[in-house]
Amino acid sequence: MPTDRIDAVVSLAKRRGFVFPSSEIYGGTRSAWDYGPLGVAMRGKVVELWRRMLVKRDGMVEVDGAQILPRAVFEASGHLEGFTDPFVKCAKCGSVFRPDKLVEEKRKEQVPEKLTDAEYDQLMEKAGVRCPKCGAKLAGTQRFNLMFRVGVGATQEEAYLRPETCQTLFVDFPYLFKTQRVRLPVGFAQVGRSFRNEIAPRQGLLRLREIYQAEVEVFFN
Repeated sequence: MPTDRIDAVVSLAKRRGFVFPSSEIYGGTRSAWDYGPLGVAMRGKVVELWRRMLVKRDGMVEVDGAQILPRAVFEASGHLEGFTDPFVKCAKCGSVFRPDKLVEEKRKEQVPEKLTDAEYDQLMEKAGVRCPKCGAKLAGTQRFNLMFRVGVGATQEEAYLRPETCQTLFVDFPYLFKTQRVRLPVGFAQVGRSFRNEIAPRQGLLRLREIYQAEVEVFFN
């Protein structure tokens, strides 16, 4: 969806009371939004439609899992190593950007995902990308893990806010399979909040650090 159209929809939603920028009277942030009364009602209808048309219709099992999970979960899933986004830091003004988004804005075409850091640098060089704030040349793409790290308890045990809702569905599978008396194949579903420490949140409500997901995982032999 074009950026101007996204901005128009978000502006209308704010005026009608669907969403509000979180903590706006204290400066706010681009990455967090509060749902107003109309937004809560609309989201509830969407979730119920998802439950009726997918979860209940196909006989799936719905769960509601914890949002803080131990480090071992994300070691097993590969998120500690692979759940990253590229970023480049301006050596002159210190601003941080995503190189793929800068190239997309410059060339008006989508940049393939999963490129190497060197390939992102080459694309920026070829497209003539400069720092949007100070105009300096950009290079030196690095990787940033998108998970929010938290310290649990007085010992600050390492844990993370879940970046997706699917983690619970995997780690709870043995209990769900035994207690629900289901047969494979079976679908497990969850709706709730997930958290991603986005480098440069944009696109209005579509790319945030705190998101609401409805997810399904189907298990089979």
